[in-house]
Parts: sequence; structure tokens; C-alpha cells
Amino acid sequence: MFKEKMVTTAIPERVFALCKIVEKGSIYSSELKDKMEPEFLGNGSVYFNDYKNAAEELGLVTISDDLISLAVDPQIVKSIESMRTYINSHLELYNTGQFYLVSNAYFDKGNDIFKEDKNIANLGPMFSKMTGVPVDAVAMRAWRFWASFLGFGYLHEMFVIPNANVFLGDVITSSNLEKKRMYSLSEFVDAITPMANIVISDIAAKKFNYGVSNGLRALQDAGKIKMEHIHDQEVMWTLYPLKAYSNDSTITHITIM
Repeated sequence: MFKEKMVTTAIPERVFALCKIVEKGSIYSSELKDKMEPEFLGNGSVYFNDYKNAAEELGLVTISDDLISLAVDPQIVKSIESMRTYINSHLELYNTGQFYLVSNAYFDKGNDIFKEDKNIANLGPMFSKMTGVPVDAVAMRAWRFWASFLGFGYLHEMFVIPNANVFLGDVITSSNLEKKRMYSLSEFVDAITPMANIVISDIAAKKFNYGVSNGLRALQDAGKIKMEHIHDQEVMWTLYPLKAYSNDSTITHITIM
């Protein structure tokens, strides 16, 4: 799912459910499969290996001699939100995988994404060209589930509206940034990278793309950060301009609230 081709059957909810069972103690794969996909349901499901492999890829479980064990502190799978925060802090490990490359291209696309087909499944050819790896409709449907879950944007039918506020909030939580302390943009970006590289692809340009700008503004509107432009500062970053936020096009400092 993250190392190679994306699959629609390895959805976040199934990965979490698997981890909650394994949290109670190590369990053999066949027994775990029966717990998650009981034969009496008679639905002929072949999903198990896909989300089991996704959980292993993400480092949430280990598999040895067909025995599956939890590989992380139980607090990480205490809730699906805590699992999400953990995953968001480790996405850089999969920077050559299909999911990472498509996500990075999605943010690079900026607000031009709105000019494309509103059915994300139809954007495989575009992302294939942008990433240099084959991306089909199945992969894009799988990407939609995880992009929404990880907080890259808001799901609207078959379209993902770029807004990285949930993802950025998780990355800030996982960083060493202190609350009630003002950071220069250089300090802030240094603290959230490489975790945030999947959404901030061109650090040298000192420009936040459309989806990241939306995310930062949403975090500020929610009272979680405060962005400021202090005059006579050498390092400034530019936010994507929006009419509703005409006074914050450039920022020099961020305070974690």
C-alpha cells in the first residue's frame, strides 16, 4: 500500500481494527483472519492479506513464523487518531512509494487540481505523467481513502479538496515545537521536516502551496497556531493568496498555541 502499489482493500479502518485485536496479544495469521473475516459470513473476502501487509509496512505489527505481534507502544493504537498521528510522522520512510509520490504531486498541483476531473479515479494518467510511475484508477481510489484519513484534504464525493490542516497538526504534535513559543519560519520548517516533505516539496522557494496554505490558515482559525509578519526580517515565506485572507500573504513567525 505504501511501499508499492496502492490497493483499495487496505483501508485505514481495517488496519486499525487489526491492530486492536493484535494489541490484546500475539496471534497467528489464520486465527486473526478468522476473527476479522469469519467464514460463516460467506462473502468470499480476500481482503485480509492486503490490510495485514499495510499494517506491517507501516511498522504497526511484526510477523514472524506467521505469528503477528504489535510492534509499537499500545498508546499508538489507543485510538484511530493516535494511529494516524504515528503514521503521519513516518511517511518519509515511504518516499519512493506510489502513495508518497502521488500525494506530493497532488500538493504540487496546487489549486489547478480544481481544473481537473472531479472523479479522482480518472486522474491516474495525469499522476502517472507527474510522478513517472504507473497510476491506475484502482490506485487513485485507494489514495483517496488514505489522503482523507491522514488529513491531506476534505473528501467531497470522489474528490479531495486540498487542505493539510489535520496532517500539519499531527506533524506539529510529533515535532519538538513548544507551545506558547514564537518560532521563525526557518525554525518552524526545520522542525516539521522531513516529516512534512510529502506536502512541502520546494523548501528553497519559501512558498507554501495551496493545500499547505489552506492548512496553516485553518490551524490559525482554530486557535492552534498564530502566524505573524514581523517587519525587517530577512526570512519570509509566502502563503497562497486568498481574498478572504488578504492580510497574511507573507509570514515570518509562527507561534504554537
